Amino acid sequence: MTKNGTNDRTVYTGNGRVFKTFKIQRYRCRECGEYTPNYGDFIPENANYQEEVKAKARQFLYLGNTPGEVVKIFQKIGRVVPSESSVRNWVKDASEEIHDVVKNVKLPTSGYFGYDEIFLRTNKKKAYALNMVDLENDFYVNAQFSQDRKNKSIIQSFRSAMRGGKMKMKGIVFDGAKNYGSIFKKRGFTRVHTQRCQPHYKKNLNEAIYEAAGLGKQLKKDLPEPYSELKKALFAVFNRSTLARAERQLALAEWRFYGKISENVDKIIDDFYHLFPILFRHHVDRRLTRTNNATERMNLALEKYPSLKKHMKTGAGVDMILDGMVFLHNFEMFQAYILKTKSKISELEQNIAAFPDDNELKSLKRGLKIHLSWVRKDFGKFKEVYLRYFKLSHEVFIVE
Repeated sequence: MTKNGTNDRTVYTGNGRVFKTFKIQRYRCRECGEYTPNYGDFIPENANYQEEVKAKARQFLYLGNTPGEVVKIFQKIGRVVPSESSVRNWVKDASEEIHDVVKNVKLPTSGYFGYDEIFLRTNKKKAYALNMVDLENDFYVNAQFSQDRKNKSIIQSFRSAMRGGKMKMKGIVFDGAKNYGSIFKKRGFTRVHTQRCQPHYKKNLNEAIYEAAGLGKQLKKDLPEPYSELKKALFAVFNRSTLARAERQLALAEWRFYGKISENVDKIIDDFYHLFPILFRHHVDRRLTRTNNATERMNLALEKYPSLKKHMKTGAGVDMILDGMVFLHNFEMFQAYILKTKSKISELEQNIAAFPDDNELKSLKRGLKIHLSWVRKDFGKFKEVYLRYFKLSHEVFIVE
C-alpha cells in the first residue's frame, strides 16, 4: 500500500461539533490498484455522522416521532441536522438485529398474558397490531402487524410470542371479541386458562340493558324500572368474592327477571350464563386478573405514536416501528427484573442467616441464582444490540 492523496470529509460529532475540512489519508494497492481510505477511530466509515448522532436519531424515532419530526428535534437541540433519508437509513440499518432479538430471545415471563389489538390505517387500509404483555413482569412478549384479526392470524401471533416453545402460555386475559373462544378449543391451546376482561364486558352489558329498555345509546339517562333493578342484580355478580357466590347471584337474577320482562332481557341473561366461565376464571386460577388493564395501559402508549398510527405505508414498516418500541421497553424491563430477582435473593439470604437449618430456603436461593444467571445471558443479547445502536455517551445502565 502506498499513500495516494487525501479525501475531504465533513464530520458531525455527537456533541454538535462540525469538522468541515477533515483530511482522510487514501492508500493504493500496488498489485491490484484498489484504493483504501484510512478512517481511524474518530472518523465514521462510509458516513459523515458519528454513532452518537445515529443513536439519538433512532431513540427519537422509536419514541414516536416521524423522520421529519426527528430532523426538527435536531434543529432545536444543536448544529447537527441529518436529513430524513439518513434517519430512515440508520433505523433500517439496526432493524434486522433488533427484530432477531425481539422475536427470538427468551423473556422471564410468568406464563400469564394480556392480549389486545390496536387499530391502524396502513397505506389507507384498515389493519391491526396484535400485542401480548406479561401480566406480572410487564414484558412485551409480542407486537406485530396483521392485515386482519381472524383466528389464523391470532394463532400465528400467539405462537410467535411463545418463541417456538421456549415460553409457555398458561393463562390469558382478553377483551370482547367473540371469536376468541374457538381458538382455545384448538390443539395446543386447550389447557390455557382464559379470562375475559370484566370492565369491557360490563360496558357491553350496560349498553345492552339500555337498548332493551328502549333508550339506545342514551347512557346518561336514568333507567326506568324494572331495568334499573335488573342492572343492579346483574352487576352485583361481579362483586361476589367467590365463584359459588357469583353463581348464586346470577341464579337469583335469573329467577327474578327471566321470562318476566322481554325476550331481549332473556337474551342478556342467556349471554351472561354463556360467558360466565371465562368472566370468572380468576376465581379458579388466582394468577389471572379480572381486567386487561396491563395490556391496555401499554397499548395506549403505543397508540399515541403518530409514526405508528398514520405514517406507515407497509406492514413491514409497522413491524419495524413495533420492534424498536418493544426492544427499548423490554431492555428496561430486563433491568428492573434483574434488580427485583437480586432483591429476592438478598431477602432469602437474610432468612437463611436467621434459620440456617432450613433446607427449603437454601433450595429456593439456589434455584433463583440459576434462574438469574440465565436471565443475565438473555439480557446480554439485548444489551449487545443496545450498545451498538442506542447507547449514548452519558447513559449509565441500572444493571451492568
